[in-house]
Formats: sequence, C-alpha cells, structure tokens
Amino acid sequence: MIYLFQDFSSFSDECLRQSLSQMQKDRREYILHFRQIDDRKRSAAAWLLLAYGLKQEYHLEAIPPILRTASGKPFFSGDNMPFFNLSHSGTFAGCALHCGEIGLDIQKSVQPRPSLIRCICTKEELASLKSADDFCRIWSMKESAVKLTGEGITGNFRDILKLHPDMHTYTSPLENGSGFLSYSIYEKMKIPVYTVSFSELFYRLPALP
Repeated sequence: MIYLFQDFSSFSDECLRQSLSQMQKDRREYILHFRQIDDRKRSAAAWLLLAYGLKQEYHLEAIPPILRTASGKPFFSGDNMPFFNLSHSGTFAGCALHCGEIGLDIQKSVQPRPSLIRCICTKEELASLKSADDFCRIWSMKESAVKLTGEGITGNFRDILKLHPDMHTYTSPLENGSGFLSYSIYEKMKIPVYTVSFSELFYRLPALP
C-alpha cells in the first residue's frame, strides 16, 4: 500500500512538537536538521505514515530497527519484514510499504531550468516534452527508479528507466495538478494509494489545545 498525507493546513507547530517528542532520538534529530519548519513537518508526516502503515498492515506498534545498505537505502532489520520508502514534496508526504523492494517519489510541479531538462531527459523525452508538468512526471518516475535500485542521482540517472528492463514504474497526477506520485517495483502490478486523514495520522497524539 502507498499512504499519502496532504492535510498540512491542520499540521500545526504544536502537532510537530508533540510528534517529535514521541520519536526516537535519531529520527527526531534527522527531522530537526531541516531548517524550514514546513520541511520538518513534511519529513515528520512521512515517518508518521510509516508508523501508521505498519500498524494497519502488520499490526506493529512501533517502527522496527532500521539499517542501511552501502548506498544508504534504508531497510528493516530482521526476517520477513516489508520493504518501505518515503517521499515528500510541496503539500504532500508519502510512504510505500510492499512485500518486495519499492521506490517512491512525490514531486511538486515547478518550472525547471533548461539546463536541468537537458541533463535529465533523453533525446526521446526531450522531443516529447510539452510542459513543465511533463518534465515533473519524468523526473518523478526516474527518482522512484533510483530509489528502488538504491543508486541515487548518479551518472545513470538520465537512462535509468532503460537500464532496468525488469523494473516497472507507475505514475499518477496529484490533486489539482500540483505534481506527480511515482513508484517503481520489480513486479507488474498496480499498488493502491490511500489518503490518510489528519485524525488517522495523529491518533497517537494526546488531544491538542
């Protein structure tokens, strides 16, 4: 399942403070390394979505210990654990939970620099571009692909979708044309997206004033 949160108008500073108080130290420190309060809220929401999804699908009351591959890709330690990936951008945060490896990317639509377009797109993609939204969709798809493989934005980024014929990448527009959500997996299957409400995401918090 992919869990999506977009009700940031209800995500107050007090909500963030209480959320952080219930997180492990390393996770709290990671969120606080963001300078902007909105970035902190988006990052916190993604981790809260992970906790929510683990409880809903796997009946886990806490996020299990997390390890990282040599390339930095996070995964749960232990046997028979699900795979996960987090992403956030604009007014959206997301978490993907799956029985196999998965990469998730959320990208808000912005006007890209011409130099970035030339760097990221193949000749075929350049020929097909008609708008900033087209570029946003391509960027999101490639981001989800490198998050699946763990490669990150390397020299292979431009051709990543061609280099892995066993990979399947799906993309869909976000609400009000504000961007795209993409995920990449090694199976040919659609994964449902569930939009989590504010009350569902913050059910662990005490009543807010």
